[in-house]
Amino acid sequence: MNRSLHLPAGLYDACYSFTVDLPNAADRRTLWFHVSFLAPYYVVYSYRMIDLVRPPVGFVVPYGINFSIPRSALGPDLVLNPEDERLHSATVTRHEITFDLTPEERPYATWIAHEIESTFGSEPMPPEVGTTLVPDVVVGMRGATLYDCLFTIDRQWVEPSPSESGAVVTLDPSSLTERFITVLTVLRAHHQIGMTLALPELLQKMPEPYRKSPAVYWSASTDGFLHKDKMLAELANMRPHDESPETLRAMAAKRELEALVASWDGHGEPPAAMVAWASRFLASWPLDSVLEASS
Repeated sequence: MNRSLHLPAGLYDACYSFTVDLPNAADRRTLWFHVSFLAPYYVVYSYRMIDLVRPPVGFVVPYGINFSIPRSALGPDLVLNPEDERLHSATVTRHEITFDLTPEERPYATWIAHEIESTFGSEPMPPEVGTTLVPDVVVGMRGATLYDCLFTIDRQWVEPSPSESGAVVTLDPSSLTERFITVLTVLRAHHQIGMTLALPELLQKMPEPYRKSPAVYWSASTDGFLHKDKMLAELANMRPHDESPETLRAMAAKRELEALVASWDGHGEPPAAMVAWASRFLASWPLDSVLEASS
């Protein structure tokens, strides 16, 4: 596969690149070849994708907006089936670069390396040379290696220590308890009010071409419970940035929710009146309509 089609656009690579996918490789193995046109060197390495089973580090529930939930928070109060396998293990795909080719890879690499040397007059740059850090040069918030400078910065040539972290697993709302759904309903209304009030200022900071059709990704985090003091503090900090009908409507909704939260004792699940109000608010004012009105 030719990986150099982008070069005429004047992008950052300093090499010609191509790959060879090995037949029947169980770990989705690919041989990569880079031939520098700044120096008479080339590099060959194996790129592999390895699937590892790890405990999830957290969960995401798409409920109008994406709610992030830490793994430590999930329990019988939040999920219908605490023994669900998805709560305890997930597959993580790790991408690895190695210069130590397997016996299966070497015949392909040797044949192609001969073609590179006879065509370009290049010689292989040893990993201990290529991964040497170049003083006072930084790429992508990390120290630059000779490989970065003479080939491409589109690789992390010096691998970090293997991460033991797992994946973030998406949970369908149907797998959650009714109590947790009531919490998410109130939180969704709470965050939608805040987003509506913040959106005019956010749009003003965007370049002009993006204001008419903004791509906005809304997310929030929760431990599965409502926290009265935190909600009241956030509501008190919400400010209008214009006097549009959407902003005035959001301010009215803010005052209504503020009154409901203030009258709640702050213990247990949200009261039925608060949940009913949030449900009516969300049904009458979907998030999509907020974005359309603002853009």
